[in-house]
Amino acid sequence: MRLKDQDTLPAGEFTEELQCLERHKMTVNRPLVEGGKSRDDWHFRHDKITDFFIVYAFLGPDNDKPEKHLGDARFRGVYLQLARLLPLNDAKALERKLIDYAADTRDHTVSDTFIDLLRARPNE
Repeated sequence: MRLKDQDTLPAGEFTEELQCLERHKMTVNRPLVEGGKSRDDWHFRHDKITDFFIVYAFLGPDNDKPEKHLGDARFRGVYLQLARLLPLNDAKALERKLIDYAADTRDHTVSDTFIDLLRARPNE
């Protein structure tokens, strides 16, 4: 969904789950009326909540997503969570890739904060 710049969650078969997330203030339902028909339009309440779920698609051995989306600003929050969630050695390897990307592109929007978060982690 994020790659397609879509933020509406597919309700269909997940209505109960979306309602549960709504009770916990994670999603919001914005009913829409189109062509005389009413439909539920579900969204995560905040990008940080979306990032919380997306980050799990970036974890795991031999996962190419962290390197594949280095320059994609839509995943900035996911990278910041990776700084906290990845095993320390994997986080340091990703840090190196982010530093190289920043040096090549002069885009430090992710790398600098990633480094700060990584420095704040206790040495494991």
